[in-house]
Amino acid sequence: MLKSAARKHFLNLRNNLNSSECLKLDDLILIQWQRFALPYIDCVGSFYPMEDKNEPNVLLLAKYLKTFVPHLTMAYPKINEDGISMKFYAETETLSLNKWGIQEPLPFNEITIQQMEVILVPLLGMDLEGHRIGYGKGFYDRYLANSPKTQLRVGISYFEPIDRIQDTHEFDVPLTHCITPWKTYEF
Repeated sequence: MLKSAARKHFLNLRNNLNSSECLKLDDLILIQWQRFALPYIDCVGSFYPMEDKNEPNVLLLAKYLKTFVPHLTMAYPKINEDGISMKFYAETETLSLNKWGIQEPLPFNEITIQQMEVILVPLLGMDLEGHRIGYGKGFYDRYLANSPKTQLRVGISYFEPIDRIQDTHEFDVPLTHCITPWKTYEF
């Protein structure tokens, strides 16, 4: 399947979910997350879910982690003014909305890609090789191009993967894992 067709497929699936279905799927993802064997971690990169887009509520995963690792630093992305790149900053209580309606932390304490042992990556869907379907802007692929080899890149998806994305590119950075409501995939 081509990326464009896969993007339409997963957007259609997501758009057909209602809020109670999303809550149920979030609970099932949390159960899979609790089973996920994470190494010792100090810093996790995540993202703020877009509720109006039926994105998985990864804030539940962060809350769960913080109960076991109280000193955990959570970092969230902020799109740079150039509109094509991003940086991660430590979680702040005050958030701002960017031009796409995505919440972002205030840029006080930058967290480098090398500091994060795990990055939770937003996606619409993925294939069985760990190639993700995002929204098509390339922010994460550009950012993750510099990620350390030991870093876990974990997608969070409401849906199971498709077999194969046919038009992947050399600059696409695959996931190391993906957590769905029913299974955790390792690539």
